[in-house]
Amino acid sequence: MSIIKECIRTVGRGSRGRGPLTQEQAKQVMEEFVEGQIGDDQMAMLMMLIRVRDETPEEIAGFVEGLKPHYPDISADFDWPLYAGKRVGQSSGKPWHLVAASILAEHGVRVVLHGDLDKESDRLHAKDCLSALNISKAEDLTHAQQLLDRDNIAYLPLNHFCPIAKKMLDWKHRYGLRTPINTVIRALNPANAPFGMRGSFHPGFQELHAKVEHLLARHGRDNNDYQRMLSFKGQGGETEYNPKVSQTVWWVESDTIHSEYVEESMAELVLPSCCPLQTPQEEMQLMANTVVSTLTAALFSICGDWRQASEKAHQYWNGYCETPHLSC
Repeated sequence: MSIIKECIRTVGRGSRGRGPLTQEQAKQVMEEFVEGQIGDDQMAMLMMLIRVRDETPEEIAGFVEGLKPHYPDISADFDWPLYAGKRVGQSSGKPWHLVAASILAEHGVRVVLHGDLDKESDRLHAKDCLSALNISKAEDLTHAQQLLDRDNIAYLPLNHFCPIAKKMLDWKHRYGLRTPINTVIRALNPANAPFGMRGSFHPGFQELHAKVEHLLARHGRDNNDYQRMLSFKGQGGETEYNPKVSQTVWWVESDTIHSEYVEESMAELVLPSCCPLQTPQEEMQLMANTVVSTLTAALFSICGDWRQASEKAHQYWNGYCETPHLSC
C-alpha cells in the first residue's frame, strides 16, 4: 500500500497536529511516485502543502534520495546547478558564471553544469549562452561523460537526466505555485561530484542547502562522502557569486556544517580585450569582478581556504585576460 495518504495527513492536518515528513518518508514517497504508484494530483498536493509550511532539510534530502537512484553515475569533479537565470535588462548582467566555469575547466577541473530553461521566464539562462563559450549540451548522461572526457565541461539539461523532476518543476505553471522541487533539483548532483556550489535567493535557504548536503553525506549518498559543498546567496538566485554584497556562506565538511562571513570584493581588475557574452563596456568591471568572485567560491569549495582560493582566482583571471579567445 502506498505511503502517500499517510504523508498528506502528516503535513496537512491542522496547525496543532501537522508536522514534517521524516527523511525516510520523503524518500519512500518520492520512490513510489517515480515508480508510478502515485498520481500527479496526490504528489502535487503533498508538495504544495509542504511548500506552504516551508520544506525541511530532511524532506529535501529524502526527495533527492528518492530521485537519485534512477540515473547512472558519471565522473566529474564539480557540480554546478543553474536554474534561476539572470534578469534581462537589469543590473545583474549576463550569465557571467559561464565564463568562470569555462576558466575552471581550462585548469583541469571537470565541471558538470545542469539546469532548466523555463519557457515562460523572462530571464536569460545559461542554456541560451553556451555556444558563446564553446560549452556543449549533453543529450544524456553517457554523452555528458564523453564531453567531460573531451572538454572538462558539459551542460546537462534537467529533462535529459531526470525528466520526472522536470515534470514536477513545470507544475508551477499548472498550479501557480512553486514546490519544494525547486530546492531538490539544485541538490541532485547527477555526476556525484565531490565538490560543488549552490546558489539561492531567499534568506535561510543558504543554510538549508548546507543542512541538506549534511544529511545526504551522513546517509552515504551513493557511497560518496562529499568533500565540500558551498552554499551562498547567488545573483538573483543563480549559482553566481555577487561581488557587491557581503554575506555568510555555508558549507559541509568532515560531517560538520560550517559558515563564514565574507566581505564584498569589488576592485579594479585587469580586463580582457572583449567578453564572449558581449558585455557592454560600462559593465566590464562588474563582469570581471563577478567572474573572479565566482571562481573564488568554486576554488574555495575545492581547497577549503578562501584567501588561497581568491589568489588563485585572480591568477586564473589574469591568465585568461592575456590569452586571445576565438569566441570574441
